[in-house]
Amino acid sequence: MRVPTRRRARVRGVDRPRVLLAATLTAALAVLASPGAPTASAHLPVETSHHRAKVKKVKVSPRLFGVHDSYAHSLHRSGTGSIRLWDSVTQWKDIFPTASSGPSWTRLDSLVSQAHANGTEVTLVLGLTPPYAGQYPTSMPDLDMYADYVRAVMEHYSPSSWGYRGIAAYQVWNEANIETFWTGTYAELGQLVKTVHDIRDQVDPGVKVVAPAMVTRLKYQQTGIKAFYKTQVGGRPVWKYVDALSFNLYPLDRYPNPDPTRMGTPEDSMALLSTVKGILAKDRVSKKLPIWNTEINYGLRFGVNGGKPAADIPVGRQVAYVIRTYLLNAARGVKRVDWYSYDMSDRGGIGAIGNTLLTDPDDPASGSLLAAGRAFTRVQSWMKGTLVGTTTKRPCIRDKHGTYTCTIRYANGTGRVYWNPYHRAKVRLVKSATKKIDQYGDRSKARGGSKLRVNYRPVLVRSAR
Repeated sequence: MRVPTRRRARVRGVDRPRVLLAATLTAALAVLASPGAPTASAHLPVETSHHRAKVKKVKVSPRLFGVHDSYAHSLHRSGTGSIRLWDSVTQWKDIFPTASSGPSWTRLDSLVSQAHANGTEVTLVLGLTPPYAGQYPTSMPDLDMYADYVRAVMEHYSPSSWGYRGIAAYQVWNEANIETFWTGTYAELGQLVKTVHDIRDQVDPGVKVVAPAMVTRLKYQQTGIKAFYKTQVGGRPVWKYVDALSFNLYPLDRYPNPDPTRMGTPEDSMALLSTVKGILAKDRVSKKLPIWNTEINYGLRFGVNGGKPAADIPVGRQVAYVIRTYLLNAARGVKRVDWYSYDMSDRGGIGAIGNTLLTDPDDPASGSLLAAGRAFTRVQSWMKGTLVGTTTKRPCIRDKHGTYTCTIRYANGTGRVYWNPYHRAKVRLVKSATKKIDQYGDRSKARGGSKLRVNYRPVLVRSAR
């Protein structure tokens, strides 16, 4: 629709100053809101005549920092907020070796006790199918046997029998959209989900039921996610029976852009998360359900090039990947990130399947920390505050040059973490900047208002505001 114009004399004599003022204010607000302006006070909301718009903030829980760990070394170190028990000799067959034998709790009891003493929250994956309950480990188990198994575990670790809640969350299955772990139908998988949900309500209503983990990086896997979340059980969508959604956000080992030989990065993992969120939206899955990233590492080739070890990457990139992974996941609202794994070792004689190693893979039993393992703790100290975005964007904002700025509000100032995953770039520091902390924890002075060169290595800049 065309809006009638005023007379030219009035535009020149009266309205022009108003137009210029409006344009000036608009430009100023645009600069403040721009993700490409590191000096902008992006945490300040835009004022209106009626109310102050709320900025997007993320308060990081210690539970975000999760691991897988067969040797349990992480359960004797600070910073392990949660652990996902998988590949830890705690499957159904390990607890109930035969259909007639009593349960063997020794291994699981030990892990749960160590986790509790360390302040670490436990998630147990329920599966695979033992020989006496189904044809294959990946097949649909006898439902009554599965229910008995689930009930026994939940009762054993409930507050009424354990003394406290030994296991805080139960996950129905692992990677149920690939035949490596599940060959049943999604309707059958939905029955397992409802079974766990119903027993939880009867035995220990305080625990969480976590949806089956789903792999995300290939098209057929994404099709499987869509098919599963369309499933109805008892006349209700399957997601109605869970308290959290689970996705293993391994990116591809290589991507063609901007370099044909470029390896997958944390930013590629977040692109997969965006794809998954789009699928969930189409299936009308509630946005209120939290998302857990239940397995993550980089360079994983399984399912693409066959059983090959991940290509090595420099230590500096490993450190950068750990820090960027937790910052980006938190900024995107992910509530749990379980690193696979704390004790990455030579799996099946092929070498480590991930290229970012927290402990020494040649001697996993020792649990000797590597640089990336120390970064796992360091990034937690960086994130002990509130991540702040804008009124329209979540924290960790990327500008037009691909440079990220994660703004963190502390009790005694502000931190800004900068990096560019694929290029070299420059950012201008705020005038109150005082010090820089590199990804290894080394500190140096920062000159307020100066330009800082950045690359794939994240750097934290502290300032008074």
